[in-house]
Amino acid sequence: MLWGTLIASFGLILPMLLPGRAGLYGSQLITGSAFTFFILAAQKTVGTQSSNAWVREQKVAVYSMGVALGGFFGPIPAGFLGEFFGYERAFLALGLLMLVALFFTQRLPADPAAQVVSATPERRSNPLQVLAYHQFMGRAFLISSLVLLGKDMYVAYFPIYAVDKGLSASVIGIIIGLHNGGGVVMRSLLLPLTRHFGKNRVVIFSILGSGALFLVLPLFQDPILLTLVSLGIGLGLGLGQPLSMSTTIALSPVGKIGETLGLRLSFNRLTQVVTPLGFGGIVLITGLTGTFTVVGAILLLGSLRLSIPDSET
Repeated sequence: MLWGTLIASFGLILPMLLPGRAGLYGSQLITGSAFTFFILAAQKTVGTQSSNAWVREQKVAVYSMGVALGGFFGPIPAGFLGEFFGYERAFLALGLLMLVALFFTQRLPADPAAQVVSATPERRSNPLQVLAYHQFMGRAFLISSLVLLGKDMYVAYFPIYAVDKGLSASVIGIIIGLHNGGGVVMRSLLLPLTRHFGKNRVVIFSILGSGALFLVLPLFQDPILLTLVSLGIGLGLGLGQPLSMSTTIALSPVGKIGETLGLRLSFNRLTQVVTPLGFGGIVLITGLTGTFTVVGAILLLGSLRLSIPDSET
C-alpha cells in the first residue's frame, strides 16, 4: 500500500511535469498500475482481519464506504480546479493530496501471513482454478465486472455527452460527484439491506435498476434530470462492488483470500481495458446514445445470471 500510494501520486503529478498527450497517457498507465497494487493489498487486509462472517461484512462495508467517499469528494473540487486553474494543476493538487494517505497506511498492522516463510515453496498452478473453489465464485466475479462496466462507461462517456448538451466542467464535476454520492448513501445502508433482503435480492435489483436507468439516460438533456438519473445509477451501482468483494472473501478457502481477490481484480482490470476499446467502436457506429443503450442492455441481461448465496454455505 505504501508503494502503491507513492507511485500513484507520481502518476497524477506527471501531466504537470510532462504536458501533452505523452504525460496524460503515462499518467493513466502509472496510476492505474499503482492503484491495482494498493487496492489488492487493502482488500486482502480487510478480508483477513476477522474470521467471523458478520464482522467481516462490517469491515468490508467500512472499506467500501471509504472508496465511495473518495469518489464523492474527488470529482467536485477536481472539476472546479480543472476549469479555473487548468487540468495539469488539478492533477498536481490531487497527486499531492494523495500523499496524506501515507500517514494512515504506515499505522496499519503488519500482515501476519507475510511474516510466515514456507520451507517448501508452493507449486505454481493455473490461476483459473480459483473459479473451482466454489460454484458461485464466477458469479461474484461477474457482479464486479458488470458494476465496473457501468461505472467506467458512465465516467468515460457521460462527461462527453454532458459537454455536447452545453454543460460546463464544474457542473459536470458536481453531477459526477453526486453520482458517486449515491454510492456513499447505499454503502451506508448496505448492512441493513443485506440483513433484511439478503445479498441475492440486493445485488440483482441494484444492477437491474442501474441498467434500466442507463437505457433512459439519453432521453434527458436538462441538468436537473441528468443529475437525478446519474444519482439513481450511482445508487444502484454502489452496492455491487462491496457485495462482490464480501462474497468473494466468504467463498474463498482458508488461506486463499489473497489469491481469489487477486484473480477478481485481474478480471476487473481486464474489463477496464477491453470495454473502453470495444465501446469506442460502438460510439463510431451508434453515437453516445447508443453506448448508454448497450451498457444498459448488458446490465439488464447480466442481472439474470447473478444469483448468489445469501450465506457462506
